Amino acid sequence: MQEFISSFGVLAPIVYVIMWVVLPVFFFPVPILAVAGGIVFGFVEGSLLTFFGACANCYVMFIISRKFGRDYVINLLKRKLSEKQHNRIFGVSDEKLMISLVVLRLIPLVPYNMINYGFGLTNISTSKYMLASVLGIIPGTIVFLNFGATATNVWSLEFLLASALVILLTVGSIKISKIIEKKENKKSDS
Repeated sequence: MQEFISSFGVLAPIVYVIMWVVLPVFFFPVPILAVAGGIVFGFVEGSLLTFFGACANCYVMFIISRKFGRDYVINLLKRKLSEKQHNRIFGVSDEKLMISLVVLRLIPLVPYNMINYGFGLTNISTSKYMLASVLGIIPGTIVFLNFGATATNVWSLEFLLASALVILLTVGSIKISKIIEKKENKKSDS
């Protein structure tokens, strides 16, 4: 992938951003794109390009889901679920959805593509979706681009630290999601 991106010379940054906008729509794994961006462009330029491409892609996938899938899913679930179950899914406030979205964006194991499409099916406003997405994308972008930027020398201290950050982000974000889930369960029990 690095060779493909690099082969475009001065147009490589534009091609990279376009790849970010288009490939995830078809479920291409985004960590591979992020690492490739770190290798090709380095940490700073790669982070900026990845951030812009990922934000554009979040918007595109959200709109695709919102325009072409939301009504179908809502109507299907209205027929399949009780009113209480349906309200539990679609009656969640924007604020709770935003917190969930930020946390989900932090967990590298949760498919980026499914988050984008899934949140298009909810009632969250586009502006709040984009705000939460931006906040959630920043840490992962930094961690994965740092990993990619240092991947050319896997025996270096920088690469080992970058690898540790990937692990820390994964474990830390899972821990945060469990803490939030535990709090939410306590609230619903009382």
